[in-house]
Amino acid sequence: MIELVKVAFRNLMQQKVRSLLTLLGIIIGIAAIVALVSVGDGLQYAVNQQFEMLGMDKIMISPGSPKSPGFSGLAFGGRALNDRDIKIIEKVGGIETVAPMIVKSATIKMGKETIYTYVAGIPTEKKFMQMIEDMQGYKIKEGRNFMESDKYVAVIGYGVHNDLFEKKVRVREKIKINNRTFRVIGIMEKIGNPIDDYTITVPLEASKEILNTTDYSYIIVDVKDTEDVSKVADKIKQELKKDHNAEDFKLQTSEQLKDTAASILSIIQAIFVGIAAISLVVGGIGIMNTMLMAVMERTREIGVMKAIGATEKRIMSIFLTESAFVGMIGGVLGIALGSLVSFGVSHAASMYTSVAIKTIISPYLVVGALLFSMVVGIISGAYPALRAARMDPVEALRWE
Repeated sequence: MIELVKVAFRNLMQQKVRSLLTLLGIIIGIAAIVALVSVGDGLQYAVNQQFEMLGMDKIMISPGSPKSPGFSGLAFGGRALNDRDIKIIEKVGGIETVAPMIVKSATIKMGKETIYTYVAGIPTEKKFMQMIEDMQGYKIKEGRNFMESDKYVAVIGYGVHNDLFEKKVRVREKIKINNRTFRVIGIMEKIGNPIDDYTITVPLEASKEILNTTDYSYIIVDVKDTEDVSKVADKIKQELKKDHNAEDFKLQTSEQLKDTAASILSIIQAIFVGIAAISLVVGGIGIMNTMLMAVMERTREIGVMKAIGATEKRIMSIFLTESAFVGMIGGVLGIALGSLVSFGVSHAASMYTSVAIKTIISPYLVVGALLFSMVVGIISGAYPALRAARMDPVEALRWE
């Protein structure tokens, strides 16, 4: 076996440029797969971390048919949620806190500039604030958060502070939301999600006034630690369904949201890996082409080997070893390149967003990618090897 590897290496080194070009297809394919899988695993890890921070004892309720796309929307047959729904939910046992939220677009003015962005109304009581902060990952960069006595004040997202107007919006500046003046008391840390970063948050009662609504976009339920979240969710669903005479709302637990996010990530990852695998097919075709050319160039050499007693099995093993060697080298270099790309993506995500994406390169991924590249090499070299093995020695020796 060692002798076969030496022969394969020597033959490949005789055509350095051609061998390098052949390797590129495998390198790019394996690098893409390793980078995408490792980044996908890192994203999955980040999502799990976020849900651990959120806690698995939360229930999100929003208007809209359970079969409608997205998580919220009255346009798909849902009835608005209101104070009556909150009272119904609060009567269900095992609940710690019920926090409503309003989210709608509004006109924002500062000086002579006018823009449109989302305004979120949240309760300012301490117990509600803590729950919403934990869920949304809000952190104050400058200024302060709401107090219970606040009304016409606003906490702005990092994007509103930095990008929305020609001049940066500072703490203590005044802005108009739907023609009502609000004083900016705080600026959020950059979250990385454009919706959150470009949202202006105000006290719930003020949002009802300026947005001209008493309907809620979301109701967040915090379940007691001693209770089974799924059972409490089922009770809430039954009570709301009974009152509405229809299931015109969506209810999801933290566990369900986590599973949904994991499923979406898995589908996206599978699609991208499938696309990356196409480059491996191209790389395999490159190996086949290189090996066919090698067979043609070494026809006389094959004839000599057959004339001195080399068996078809021996000749096949020589060419299959060469193609497997190409696959293995391409796999090793591809794994190294893919790992570098993955670390680069993680670093960029940490720099430009608040989401820390950990690079996860498991031993299974490394071994799997290496074996996969070698299998691609062997399959691609099978036909050229078989062709070489079945050559007529007389015809091969006459080849010029």
